[in-house]
Amino acid sequence: MKLERIKRRSGGSLILEMTPLIDVVFLLLIFFMLATSFDESTAFKIELPKTTVQKTVKAVKEVQIFIDKDKNIFLKYNINSKVNQEKIEEKNFVAILSDKIKESEDKSVIISADKTIDYGYVVGIMGLIKESGAEAINIDTVIKR
Repeated sequence: MKLERIKRRSGGSLILEMTPLIDVVFLLLIFFMLATSFDESTAFKIELPKTTVQKTVKAVKEVQIFIDKDKNIFLKYNINSKVNQEKIEEKNFVAILSDKIKESEDKSVIISADKTIDYGYVVGIMGLIKESGAEAINIDTVIKR
């Protein structure tokens, strides 16, 4: 691609250099890639309960259950390096979750439930998770500051 010379009234020519523009665009791209944080739980409007205990769950979360304040249940699973999420109904919960647990290496499930949901509902979901074949259930919280 050849740039045309721009003729000036004074008789000289002006050349538009693209190299500095490309450098600036790449620097901005790198800055925004490094400065952006990817919080996985922002897709669901869930306000987690607070605790003073540090998180001990490892970073790889294969199967995670999200319950929002309207008691909608979302299943997020990371199997074979592919992250999927779907909304599931309580009547199909055990069948769908047991399939995902069988596919995962780690048989643990993480529950991220809104803090306004009553305790009985979360315990009922925990029972369904155990029924699905999970070996461990972890409850997600936020650290108090």
